[in-house]
Amino acid sequence: MAAQRAVERAVRSELRSLRVSVQSDGSAALAVSLATQIDRARGAVAAAAAAGQLRALLADLRQAAAQKPERDVIDDLNARRAKRAAG
Repeated sequence: MAAQRAVERAVRSELRSLRVSVQSDGSAALAVSLATQIDRARGAVAAAAAAGQLRALLADLRQAAAQKPERDVIDDLNARRAKRAAG
């Protein structure tokens, strides 16, 4: 059973490392959907087509994540503090 969802788990892990949320990013949700299709595919042609789309989508997500300024815990704390101070 673990091997049956290997691609989905790997994609979710990469999305976490990129700090991309499946709930708020449509491309991330699509990546997980494609990974699930690959895991469930019964034929090589269907899996290959989804894999090509997934590869391109992950490249786009990596590029977008690299362009975002990296936030750390202190940035998050400062943002929460500012939000509380504003009301």
